[in-house]
Amino acid sequence: MSLIDRDLLPVACTLTPGAGAAQLAAWQEFNDDYLLDIDRTAAQITVHYPKIDDATARLTELVRTEQSCCAFATWVIDTAHPDLRLSVTGTDDALAALTFLEQTPAPATKESVQ
Repeated sequence: MSLIDRDLLPVACTLTPGAGAAQLAAWQEFNDDYLLDIDRTAAQITVHYPKIDDATARLTELVRTEQSCCAFATWVIDTAHPDLRLSVTGTDDALAALTFLEQTPAPATKESVQ
């Protein structure tokens, strides 16, 4: 893990450096594949993904890990909308630590929303 990667892990994260690097890589790949939009407020980040089986399965695994290692935030997957949503709530400082959720969505393509 490079120093840059190490700086991307929240200080309160309980993952080992190696596991943290793998989790960050998994988020990067997942967001590269599916990220549609991000809404931010002072106490919540809501991330939008297409509601398809692969996205749901991968997001569920990512969130399961986050719930165990980053308990300083609350992680909820919401499937009650036309898209799949991840809502992360916490203090401003806690949410600021989640730099892997700061990725800019790729422009939507026909394939990415099917």
